[in-house]
Amino acid sequence: MFDVMLFLRIFFSVLAGMALLLYGVRSMTEVIGQSDNRYLRQCLLHISRFPAVAYLISLIMTACMQSSSAMSSLLIDLVSTDLLPFSTAIVMMLGANVGLTLAVQLISFHITDYALTLVGLFALLALMTARTRWRRVGQIAFPCGLMLLGLSTLSQASELLVSSAWAVAALQACATTPLLLLLLGVALAMLLNSSTATIGLVLVLASRHTLPLVPALAAVLGANIGTTLPALLTASSRNASIGQRLALVHTGTKCLGACLLFLLLQPFAALLAVCWPNPPMQVGMAHLGFNVLLTCFCVPLASPLTWLLTSLMPSGEKVSVRQISESTSYPRPSPVADG
Repeated sequence: MFDVMLFLRIFFSVLAGMALLLYGVRSMTEVIGQSDNRYLRQCLLHISRFPAVAYLISLIMTACMQSSSAMSSLLIDLVSTDLLPFSTAIVMMLGANVGLTLAVQLISFHITDYALTLVGLFALLALMTARTRWRRVGQIAFPCGLMLLGLSTLSQASELLVSSAWAVAALQACATTPLLLLLLGVALAMLLNSSTATIGLVLVLASRHTLPLVPALAAVLGANIGTTLPALLTASSRNASIGQRLALVHTGTKCLGACLLFLLLQPFAALLAVCWPNPPMQVGMAHLGFNVLLTCFCVPLASPLTWLLTSLMPSGEKVSVRQISESTSYPRPSPVADG
């Protein structure tokens, strides 16, 4: 029998969890984005000569922002203005993919069980550093607490789903068709503009045994595809073809990797079941392993991909670093007529 009150409790619990998680992600992205872009660009110009260092910096930055859309948009802007080599941008994009998986690991290691305590400590840290030079640290810590609280709220919503017979029946019906779960993961990641929120929801459902492992993995693959599409749409709306190339590589590699792994979903799920004992760790490690494998496969192909896309999509006039610096300098005062 359909219980209206239980449905409303589940709906508002999921809505509250998603809102806390997305607001935490957005707040952290805004705080980091307030840093001086001039120094950030100079840093990226220096590290472009060392792809391994660029990969690690991109991984750390995305792990802090927990927004691949923000990182991919930054890289597209830097590539479009000729401030970053295309091959280095590919390596950094792959590092961003791995950095985005780290928030999902928080659920698999049950850190969200202490979410309320941690968000209180992070709020205290933000208050204590408000008038000090460590102010930005406190501003970053509090959104981390909101993200943990959002993931914890989603976990509580999944417990309500387990207690609902009609919700379990609907999920089990969808679970018989992994392709449907993959498309649902794509749609949710695009709608929320966050693969972290989508995969977090899938992970807590799997942790309560509401969603079996194979359809959960299909939804994770779909979320990985869906999170690349906003960057592709952003790049296609601009005239810089080199930025479009980077977005195309980002989406193309994810789609190709997800499609190949989708065909091997059953043996992949069996391998995960042998290596890790519980569903949260299986889903979290699958998400991490997918992006690490994609990195291992694509990093050696960065230079060939650069040559191939340059041949297929030749760029027009490039914007030089000197032109950028001139365009961002202060305008000269207009001459005043002699009286």
